[in-house]
Amino acid sequence: MIRAIPATRSTSSQHGYALVLVMVALVTLTILGVSQITATQLDMAITQNFRHHKQLQYGALTGADHGRDLIETNTYNVEDVWTGAMAETTHCTAGWISSTSSNAVDTPVALMANTFMMANYETDFCAGICVTNPPSGWSLDQGSPYSAFTVDFLATGSMINSTADAQAGSMLFTVAEMSCDGL
Repeated sequence: MIRAIPATRSTSSQHGYALVLVMVALVTLTILGVSQITATQLDMAITQNFRHHKQLQYGALTGADHGRDLIETNTYNVEDVWTGAMAETTHCTAGWISSTSSNAVDTPVALMANTFMMANYETDFCAGICVTNPPSGWSLDQGSPYSAFTVDFLATGSMINSTADAQAGSMLFTVAEMSCDGL
């Protein structure tokens, strides 16, 4: 005769262990996924901020170069521009290159990429020092009609829809046939 073995329930502590293990794995993978998404978003924000900063920086550098080019190519009489800047209380002609200033002698070059305005700039012309009698060792002779002077350009790069700006300075040391008297 065959005897039936009665079914017994397991009373061990492993009952439902697989379910708990799967739930722990699911929570762990969810946390990893969320942290990866957050890290990616942060990286994209940092990259965008860096790109905007570079655009502003290039705008400011372009403004400084633009101002220096106007002086070096004799587009404007340096003595007149210098005298005008010295007449200002700050020794700077604000908005010397600008699209909105009444002091502007030229308008900024549009920095475009694929018909998108990347950056703009405004340049101030600032008078530095003027030396009629240079120190010994300079190539200028004492009492010569030439004077050595510096011109500082302060350019501010800006972008549409941006709360930041960047500034770049450029100094031009030059010699011209002019007198520092009255400057």
